[in-house]
Amino acid sequence: MDLSIIEAFQSIRNPLLDWFFYISTNLGDQYAFIIVAVILYWTYDKKYAHKFALTFMISAMVNSGLKEIFKRPRPYTEDGIEPPFGYETTGYSFPSGHAQASGVLGYTAYDLYKKHKMNWLKWVGLFIIIVVPLSRVYLAQHYLSDVLVGVMLSVLISIGMFKLIDKMNDKEEIYTLFILPVLVILMIFVKNHDLYIAAGGFMGFAVGYFVEKRYIGYNVKNTNLNQVLKVIIGVIIALVIKEGFKLIFPEVLFFDFLRYLLIGGWAACGAPYMFKYVFKKNIQKEI
Repeated sequence: MDLSIIEAFQSIRNPLLDWFFYISTNLGDQYAFIIVAVILYWTYDKKYAHKFALTFMISAMVNSGLKEIFKRPRPYTEDGIEPPFGYETTGYSFPSGHAQASGVLGYTAYDLYKKHKMNWLKWVGLFIIIVVPLSRVYLAQHYLSDVLVGVMLSVLISIGMFKLIDKMNDKEEIYTLFILPVLVILMIFVKNHDLYIAAGGFMGFAVGYFVEKRYIGYNVKNTNLNQVLKVIIGVIIALVIKEGFKLIFPEVLFFDFLRYLLIGGWAACGAPYMFKYVFKKNIQKEI
């Protein structure tokens, strides 16, 4: 059944659909998560961004664990299955990490829609939670069962985590640090590139969030222009860290972990500290 669905998609393939689903699938990638997380953190609400990041990380941890248990090969390993553009994702197939990521993103968009009654957020959430998983099947990276389980898991995790974090009595920065030893143990036993960069980014973010909340206390409110400038400046510096350190560090798991550790720390602590002084006058005027 699963394989016949992949074959059915292959029978309707055309260049337009190939590009549509190839572009859409990137909405479930790590870069989409990073962009959403920093926009929320730098311009909207640091506590809400932390909730989003923690939920995303828990979902990713569950996904990595299940993949190591089931070790299901990807569809393109089957005879006769050719993904568009020769696109092949590494790692195991069940459950779909992109589908789980899209579930967290979609649920977050829906939660923000309920808070602010912005209809476009609801439609963005629905698009992400439907089209991204479908793209994984079309691109022969996952079976339908992989993405269905991934979406269901992520929605359940998101509902549970959002409620749990709301009950942490404003001590979420402390509870988050308890996850870090678990990530270290996972990295010892699971030598997976996606796990290492996710763990590095989240560890940097978790420690940075603790420091920022306790000692910096940056007010994210500002003019629309400055909000845009913050995102542009912050992302450029993050990219400099990501790509610049490739010239210094060899591309091995530990140094990939270290690069993303620095990016997470920059996003959660370094950027707010800089913004606090660069945009200080604008904040004072607004207050």
